[in-house]
Amino acid sequence: MEKEKEEKEEFDFVLNFLLVGYYNAGIKTILSKYSYYRGAVGIMLVYDITNENSFENIGNWIQEIKQNTNENVQIILIGNKCDLEEKRQVSQEEGKEFADEYQIPFYEVSTKDNINIDNIFFHLTEISLENLDVDENQIKYTIQDDFKQLFERKEFCDFEIECKDDQNESQIKIPIHKLIIQNRLKINENQIENELYSILSQNSQKEVDILLKWIYFGKVLYSNSLILKEWKNKLSNICKIEFKRGIKSFLKDLEILMNSKETKDFQIISNNQIIKVHKLILITRSELYRGMFNVSEDKSNSVHEYSNKKTKTIQSLIHFFYTDNIPKIENKTIYEELKECVDYFQLNSERLIKIIQKIEEKEEQNF
Repeated sequence: MEKEKEEKEEFDFVLNFLLVGYYNAGIKTILSKYSYYRGAVGIMLVYDITNENSFENIGNWIQEIKQNTNENVQIILIGNKCDLEEKRQVSQEEGKEFADEYQIPFYEVSTKDNINIDNIFFHLTEISLENLDVDENQIKYTIQDDFKQLFERKEFCDFEIECKDDQNESQIKIPIHKLIIQNRLKINENQIENELYSILSQNSQKEVDILLKWIYFGKVLYSNSLILKEWKNKLSNICKIEFKRGIKSFLKDLEILMNSKETKDFQIISNNQIIKVHKLILITRSELYRGMFNVSEDKSNSVHEYSNKKTKTIQSLIHFFYTDNIPKIENKTIYEELKECVDYFQLNSERLIKIIQKIEEKEEQNF
């Protein structure tokens, strides 16, 4: 019997966190060797609130951390065993004062009662990502930025959901795009409006924003991940949903959408060949289409014809709109036409040019 092949998981970043502190503070092992510090981006500095000596040693740990890590490493001070209040030797005020002195976050936790355990990991992840030093020469995904613009605009939304304003308890309307919701949540179009309205309308603007931004951008806001866990339970009854999201899984969703036929609402004609696409994706990725659909009085307009571009160029461009990448091309002149498309279609970024340049450099090396 063949072993089932495990699907290889892909991530945008791998973060290396360390857990250091007094040996009896509630952690199994002290990672005191200098080599363990190498590459760490975040450190949880733990003491035992029932042992004053463990708290007094925190200063020494901080000095060792400063000597063996880079200046961007993020530290969180953690007082463990807060469930043992009757045995407390270090007050919460003492821990907070120490953290304020070194300008680091402070939490009291209980591994036994699971108090604040999720919060310390979410917080450390969030501040570590904010200070992560990313190579500027690395090609970065920009499709999330494109969708952020769409999220704020109401002109192209299919319907709106009312929810409570966090400031004054009044009702406000948040725009919803069926195409994105349907593809991300994998639910029947007839269910979308009623089911989402019944769930989202009972919650605040902040909570609704968190969920919708995750759906639209494929990105979890780490500081609010606990709210997303609640949504998972509520939504699992009406749709197939997976809360393990990132930019790569988002692009896979769009690629599936690209191959679907039933929801396409726009046709591009190139040299008598018809390419069916989604108007919403074109609006998101191209200022040209965004302006064209926005000012057009004819809302039923569903065809756009090109006579000055090769069909393969248009197909490759559409592929880029959905997957943020381009397929392998045999005809090298297509690359030049694609570069011209950046200005012609008023794309939101120069990622397309960077991708082409990278392909051309690789082909030159192989040659």
